[in-house]
Amino acid sequence: MKLQIPIVSCLLASLGDALETRPKACGHFPTSIQEFTSGFQQPKPPMVKTEFQTSFIQHKWYFEYQQSQRQKCPVTDAAYHVRNANLSHVSSGYLYFSPSQKMVRADEAYEGALATSIFDYGNTTQQGLVMNTVTSYSVGSPKPSVWSGYVLSNYPLFAEDFLIKGDAVFGGLVTRNLLQGHVASWNIMFMGSIPVTAFVDACGVLVGYDYFSPGLRTRVTTDFFNTAVGPVKI
Repeated sequence: MKLQIPIVSCLLASLGDALETRPKACGHFPTSIQEFTSGFQQPKPPMVKTEFQTSFIQHKWYFEYQQSQRQKCPVTDAAYHVRNANLSHVSSGYLYFSPSQKMVRADEAYEGALATSIFDYGNTTQQGLVMNTVTSYSVGSPKPSVWSGYVLSNYPLFAEDFLIKGDAVFGGLVTRNLLQGHVASWNIMFMGSIPVTAFVDACGVLVGYDYFSPGLRTRVTTDFFNTAVGPVKI
């Protein structure tokens, strides 16, 4: 049975919509928050919509240290870790953020593998580590691999008022690779110790975040697109 031309056209149009990675900008920011304008005034940190599901891409680069190899510094005689590797890790997929359930789920692809990773923010340690359960499929493997343990998550669970409680500093209007128009950047010390820049659109939706750790020589940049705001089920 052959598809009629109108049906094929409709399917192609729907596919084009699904693959669109540059959604229309949401509203406009006032001119009073544009840098180098005479009437500039730093805005107050907004409430943010943080219950949503979204496509994402994330790039993390960092140094990995070999814990087993420790040497003495010839100058200070202090022990230090030997640098093992300069690593780069890119992943993409789909994220579910649910503050109401205290959970984040990441369905992602990376390095020839597919994985579903669930972070349970209702089960954390005093050091801020989060219980993580990962189910992954590797190329050529007939069965999934399951791992669980406490980790330092690359997917923070932000509360709606995290910018307000964190006394965030406005970082100006910026552009992001996968979005049209400008978004607002906000700088905070997340959990009192991690420098985070959060990106929020004109409708108050979180559209990405960057953070770094000087001590670990780590940086993570994350972009969201095709975001659907509202309750999610994990």
